[in-house]
Amino acid sequence: MITQHKMKITLLLFFFLFVFQGTSQPRPFEKKYVDSILPLLGKMRADTTKVETLNTLSAMYTNVDPLQANKFANEAIELAKQINDQEGLVAALGRSAFTYAITSEWPKSISRVNEALQYADKIDGRRRIYFYDIMIINNATKGDFNACLEWVHKILNESAFTALNEMEAWPSNMLTTITYENLNRLDSANYYGKYLMNCITKYSKIAEDLTSNSYMVLGRIAVKEKKFEEAKLFFKRSGDNVRIAALYDILGFHDSANVYAIKGLNDAQPRKNHASIQEASQILATNLEHSNPVEAIKYLKIYTASKDSQYNVQKLYQVEQMNLIAQKNGYEKEKLISTNKNKIFILILFGVITIFLLVTLLVWRNNRLQQKANQKLERAYGELKSTQAQLIQSVKMASLGELTAGIAHEIQNPLNFVNNFSEVSLEMIQEVKSEKLKMNSERDEALEYELLNDIAANLEKINHHGKRADAIIKGMMQHSRSSSGVKEPTDINALADEYLRLAYHGLRAKDKSFNATMVTEYDASIGAINIIPQDIGRVILNLITNAFYVVDEKKKQIGEGYEPTVTVSTIKNEDTVEIRVKDNGSGIPAKILDKIFQPFFTTKPTGQGTGLGLSLSYDIVKAHGGELKVETKKGEGSEFIIQLPII
Repeated sequence: MITQHKMKITLLLFFFLFVFQGTSQPRPFEKKYVDSILPLLGKMRADTTKVETLNTLSAMYTNVDPLQANKFANEAIELAKQINDQEGLVAALGRSAFTYAITSEWPKSISRVNEALQYADKIDGRRRIYFYDIMIINNATKGDFNACLEWVHKILNESAFTALNEMEAWPSNMLTTITYENLNRLDSANYYGKYLMNCITKYSKIAEDLTSNSYMVLGRIAVKEKKFEEAKLFFKRSGDNVRIAALYDILGFHDSANVYAIKGLNDAQPRKNHASIQEASQILATNLEHSNPVEAIKYLKIYTASKDSQYNVQKLYQVEQMNLIAQKNGYEKEKLISTNKNKIFILILFGVITIFLLVTLLVWRNNRLQQKANQKLERAYGELKSTQAQLIQSVKMASLGELTAGIAHEIQNPLNFVNNFSEVSLEMIQEVKSEKLKMNSERDEALEYELLNDIAANLEKINHHGKRADAIIKGMMQHSRSSSGVKEPTDINALADEYLRLAYHGLRAKDKSFNATMVTEYDASIGAINIIPQDIGRVILNLITNAFYVVDEKKKQIGEGYEPTVTVSTIKNEDTVEIRVKDNGSGIPAKILDKIFQPFFTTKPTGQGTGLGLSLSYDIVKAHGGELKVETKKGEGSEFIIQLPII
């Protein structure tokens, strides 16, 4: 069945900016203005005028070059922060959120919106509505229309919304209509659809793009109500060729559907409108499957390429949701087991230490039995080392359990690729077999050769992603088994990045409310260095997990207005390599700074930590001939620095 077309958002967002941005309203691209202002930009003083100019340039490039528009928006953000221009900052964040949205980078768009809302709360309710609108669009891009409805309710409950005139409220009401239509709540969709018709009647001459989008939404409602003639009229007025093609396809007019699908595909490809590209190419591939297989394969490739370009964002979201659901039922039980294990480990260790002290006391008090006492002491020491080794392995396996969700998340990605390319290859093999069965005069050898080449390419991709899954599994096995103690050339950037992602997704699987911004700054000139990867990987994992813990605790204390951030970076010096793990948590108090590397010292609540993580990490780095240091500032965060020699 044809994939349901989501909605046209690019032109719609342009009008959101026009209605709600306060500092500089978007204007059409004017080459004369741009040519005159760009040479002067570098000479302008760093003040609010320059921020406003950068925002204006961003708005002008929006429909011409979104990447350039985002470049100007990001420059405006940095400058506004430097000069404390909050109004300019909110405008720039809005520009950036918009350009990320129209280039299908909704996670970055959401991040910009979250950053802006802390300032928008202090400035203007109208702007909050603007950012709420963008959140509806981002959630619609993900296909989560229940989340869209939550943002719709926020808009309707916003006091500033009632003060908007019809023209200003049009975009929000259109998004509300789209949300109800996608949730199949057609009574509510029709209620707001009447509002759209009223706006079309009054303002169609001054808001052509809003009018076009409104007709598209009304047409979608009409299709679901099986009012096909009315839907056809709406779609033609909207100029949405893909929607017209889909309607003709539903009605069985496949030749007409193909004509409009080609037009829609030609419109959508330059704008990188993936929803329209996928729907148009799928219509053509389905309709031409029997009459023109070569063309059908061409459009199937277009569909697959567009799907792949969105694959990571959409599928990672879906996998994350599945992981959260899978972990929900067993989380409390696992948490209780983990807590009890930690308590048992601590009791055992303290018991062994007590025995050790008692044995030492007996040796001191019974000098005549020194030899016998020494034997007891050696036995006790051996038991202590054995228990310590078991405890370390248990702690390591507990951390492996915490990483299970992250590893499942990582391995699902290549497995999906293997499944998809396998299915496509099977279909192509069937087509080759069909050609082979034809008479020699009827066989299309060029098609056979092309299909075989495509099958070979698919097999290469299957092999690549199979090896990728194998590498993930090997990494998990390396983490779980005892260290070999043998140093080997290792890509330190890849090692740090792997444990950053696994730690993050593991924590997300245990606590769906956990969230943090991850920043990476890797020195590409480092190359491979000789280390024991299992040991250094555990050190990196421990530091990253601790960083996530402290920023999450600070978030729970402060709440809104604070963005948890963990930064992992690598730096190559003359004779050392540094791995830095930085957080913006509460910092480490000076009175305990000299104790953090001591065994069994922990600031976590009872049962949530053994106090061995930093102590073991310190010993591992020392064994590599390196140093483990910490820099901290109260209230601003901490940075742990691993220094390893370049051998």
